[in-house]
Parts: sequence; structure tokens; C-alpha cells
Amino acid sequence: MNAALPEQVDRRRRGLAAVLGGGAVAASLSGCAVLVRNGPAGPVLEFDDPAFVPPPPNVARPVALVLSGGSARGFAHLGMLRVLEREGLRPDLIVGTSAGAIVGAMSASGMKVRQMEALAEQLDWSVVLDFEPIQALFNGFGLGPVPGHRLERFLRAHIRQPIERFAVPFAAVAADMNNGDIVPLTHGDAARAVRASCAVPGIYAPVRVRERLLGDGQIVSPLPVSTARALGARRVLAFDVVYPPHHSEITSPISMLFQSLIVSGWRHVLAERQQADLVITPEIRTTTQLGLGSRDWLIEAGERAALSRVAEIRNLFATA
Repeated sequence: MNAALPEQVDRRRRGLAAVLGGGAVAASLSGCAVLVRNGPAGPVLEFDDPAFVPPPPNVARPVALVLSGGSARGFAHLGMLRVLEREGLRPDLIVGTSAGAIVGAMSASGMKVRQMEALAEQLDWSVVLDFEPIQALFNGFGLGPVPGHRLERFLRAHIRQPIERFAVPFAAVAADMNNGDIVPLTHGDAARAVRASCAVPGIYAPVRVRERLLGDGQIVSPLPVSTARALGARRVLAFDVVYPPHHSEITSPISMLFQSLIVSGWRHVLAERQQADLVITPEIRTTTQLGLGSRDWLIEAGERAALSRVAEIRNLFATA
């Protein structure tokens, strides 16, 4: 073996860690820039590939909960779910993009918030580099150096049924990387659907499903209110934790590049907000990308935001 090989591999590992740990991609696309530890051992479950299956004709879903992307900011979704659970308010449909797809899938599958918070504590940056450096050195990074298999395995260990069997109807929103279509995944393998919704381009490999190449839903629908409407929602409660452009510090050409991506995505957020009945945006003011150590205060920020508008939330459910 070439004596320089270990050093080259280490350089590649450090370089990728710098991109991920620095949050540049997460800040720009607000995708799922974290992976998680493997879940408990158990039999391997196999489900149909994820797909969009239209709802029955004239289906009416009184209240939909929409959860945005937002990378680590997605922890704030758990705080809002705390409030809904305490109030005894259960949506009739949950739609999530990227980080929101992870939380949304867990909630729709029937998990209680305390269970989700326990799983969130297992998040560990030491497993974020889900790739083989030796293989990457010889074969390249393909369409993304991080395959995302660990995230999929973790989800499958804890969500042990396909989407169509969830307690609450659910859609994970992904982007068709060939034509820009919004792809709501409402049937089949939940773990793979969520992995597709979280596949940040250039970092995580896209997921090939049923002849489509699917990537981070944040690209085309960071706050997927329009999808909830298309799936029959009469009223929409949207929880928006997307990184806003005015929180950024532009200090270099790289930060300028990522800021341009944030700005282009922000137009989607503003358009989707207009279609919701109630939008709740927690106060998450920071000029740096958040990491796993921010988990607790982000959950609390989400809870505070929901509590501050709990009367409006009650009214939305009561009048749906």
C-alpha cells in the first residue's frame, strides 16, 4: 500500500468533517446534516419502495401539521409537539420536509414525544461520516460521500411499519433531482422515504426510488404547505424553523455562495407560508450554525413558541 495513503484518507475525512461540522451545507439547504446511532438489533424488515399514492377521492383531513426543514433547528419541532400532546390535539395529516420528515415520521407512526426526545439524545456527531474513506479514495465520492445508510437503519429500527400503516397519514417530501418535481412519499418504506427527504446534495447520496433520483425536499419545498393542501387538508398548522437569510454573516466567497442558496430557498418559504392558516416560527436567533449541543434549548424554543400561540392552535383545531 502507498505510504501516503493513510495521510490522504485522513485529509479527506477531516475535509468532509469540516464541511459538515461547520454547517455550511446545513445552513444553506437546512437539510438533515446529522446521523444517528444504530438502533436495537432485530429482524430486518422489508417494505415496498416508497411512493406517492393519491388519497381517496374527496378525502377530507380537517387539520394538517406541516414541519419544515431546518437541520439541527428541527429539534424545535419536538417542543411544539410537546404542546400539542399536552393539549390533546392530534392532527389528521402530518407532512414533513428534511429534518421535519424525521420528526414527522416518528410522530405519525404513533411515538410519544418523550420517546422521540429519548431517541434525539442518541444523536452523535461521531457517526456523521457515514462513508468508507478507503473506498472513496479509490472510487470517488459518487453522487455524495455520505450514503445515509445509518440514518435509514436507525429509523427502520424504531419505525417498524410502512407509511400506509401509520397512526396518522404522513408524507415525506423529497425533490426529484432530474426535473425539480416535488415528490410526496405517502406509501411504503418510511425509513427510505425519510432518508430521501434528507439527502442534502453534494454531501448525502441521493436515493434512487422507482426510477426517480430523490434528494433533499428542502430544495423544492422547505415548508410543504402546498403538499398538505393537495393531500386534502382543510386547515394547516405550519411550524417553520428554516434558517432565515438575515441571520447569516457573509464573510467570504464561500459564505456568499451558501447565502445565495439560502435566499433562493427563502422565496419558497414565504410562498408556502401564505397558504397556511397558522404559521409558528420560534425565536432561534444565531449567526452560527447550530449543532447537537443546542438540542435542549431548541426544544424549549419550540415549546415556548407554541405556548405563546396556544389559544390560536386550539381554535384552529376546534373550527376545522
